Amino acid sequence: MTTQQILPPEEFNIPQYLPKFSIRHKVVWAGVEAHDRGTIIGCVWANQTSCKASGYHYLIQLAPTSDSYSFCKQDWAFEQDIELLEEFNDRSSGGVT
Repeated sequence: MTTQQILPPEEFNIPQYLPKFSIRHKVVWAGVEAHDRGTIIGCVWANQTSCKASGYHYLIQLAPTSDSYSFCKQDWAFEQDIELLEEFNDRSSGGVT
């Protein structure tokens, strides 16, 4: 299976680099104690006119084992706040599932 990335025209003022993560990647919020995790199901570019941080934002379907799952099934994450679950587990002693 191949995935195709399409970059917008330059006049949209969106950086001409690909997102770090792709749809179906398993990720974890590495910088917070709860370490919620899930699967990326969407990706958008947002700039400071629509939110407080410019960059790629990912819609994540939380795993049922995440602490927040009982009250939040999907959440948005900034690119700099998440890591691939496999890489996080490789560098962490206990890991998360």
